[in-house]
Amino acid sequence: MRRLLILGFLLLLVLALVPAALLAQDAPKVTIVTCWGGAEGVGFNATNAVFTDATGIEVEHIDDRDCHLLPQIMASAGNPPDISAMPRPGVMADMAREGLIIPLTSGDDPVLTPEFVAANYGQALIDLGSVDGEFYGVVSAVSSKSIAWRRTDVFEDIGEDAPTTWAEFIEYLDILAEEGIPPLALGALDGWTLTDFFENLYLNIAGPEMYHKLFVTHEVEWTDPTVISALEHFAEAVSPTDTRLAGGSDGTLARGFIGAMDAVMNGEAGLFPLASFMRSFAQANFPGQTCPDDFGSFQFPSINEMYANSVVLGGNFWLMFNDRPEVREWMRWMAGAEAQEIMATQETGPQLSANYNVSADVYAEPCDGAAAAMVANANYVAFDGSDLAPGAIGGDAMFTGLQDLVANPDAVAEVAQFIEDVADTAYGG
Repeated sequence: MRRLLILGFLLLLVLALVPAALLAQDAPKVTIVTCWGGAEGVGFNATNAVFTDATGIEVEHIDDRDCHLLPQIMASAGNPPDISAMPRPGVMADMAREGLIIPLTSGDDPVLTPEFVAANYGQALIDLGSVDGEFYGVVSAVSSKSIAWRRTDVFEDIGEDAPTTWAEFIEYLDILAEEGIPPLALGALDGWTLTDFFENLYLNIAGPEMYHKLFVTHEVEWTDPTVISALEHFAEAVSPTDTRLAGGSDGTLARGFIGAMDAVMNGEAGLFPLASFMRSFAQANFPGQTCPDDFGSFQFPSINEMYANSVVLGGNFWLMFNDRPEVREWMRWMAGAEAQEIMATQETGPQLSANYNVSADVYAEPCDGAAAAMVANANYVAFDGSDLAPGAIGGDAMFTGLQDLVANPDAVAEVAQFIEDVADTAYGG
């Protein structure tokens, strides 16, 4: 007995001297930073639970509304997350050039093979996730900003199909006005709704390369003929303001984005051009209304045939900071259709997938599936331009300039020069 007690004591002594990290057979873990709290966080955590059950790999989810900054702060402190969902492609590009994130399709043993990526994502989305020819970011949790919302019965009553070209769009606005329905509800109090409208115009007129040069590098000035054309199209849509805009200029400038959707839903206006996420706002404020039976949407009309089927989107890019087997396994899983479908079909906080192998039929809401398919199958995509531009442009000058254009559609040249004057400073010119 005494010998057993001594052996037991020695064993305890050895255990006390061995580092705890060597003894604790912890399951491997992946740390992920996102912006998703609330319902979106619930859905994402439930998706990760499926991964953990299948692999034994734990997932630590850190949600922070400043999720575009937190990974950079953590990386600067020498402790980056393993993965982040990055909502700003400009930040992704900066981190790629600083060597903070890992290219996903390069080397002898890539995280994702080029063949896998091409089999799941369209080239336009691959290009969007690339920096200097290297693929860094898998696009996920997207929203289409190339949508116009309308009530189904309004379309049926006037016997019109959804307009597909700008000429048809303007004709449809005129028909609505003739029927006594104010054509457009715009939430101009929230300036970003106007920037989304302008971004669709510019992408459809000038294409993604010029779009990048306008918002990202400022190689295209705001007084460029292509920009003037987009502003003129904007002015054409809203004028004359007393007949084209629900509430006229004053009512439009005093209305927020939720109020604009409400105006369409209650029949006070015909159309509200904004993003796919407005479906949930509509159903929250008008219980019992379903999409597409009671209300629905159509894709923003094409202007230049060269850039038909263009989509402006919001979303996130999955970025990888640390190269370990468990991190690779999670990235490979999340990039594939299985995980994307699980995330898209969560009861709480579902997210739209850009993976074109996720069928539109899996979504509980048919209009969500249609929006996801719009993104996945687009010929050209561009990220929200106001998010790409410096804050002085995307969050200030564009807001003010486009609000001024709502108040005075004849002020195209003045608005263009105003934004360009700010851009000269904002881009370091």
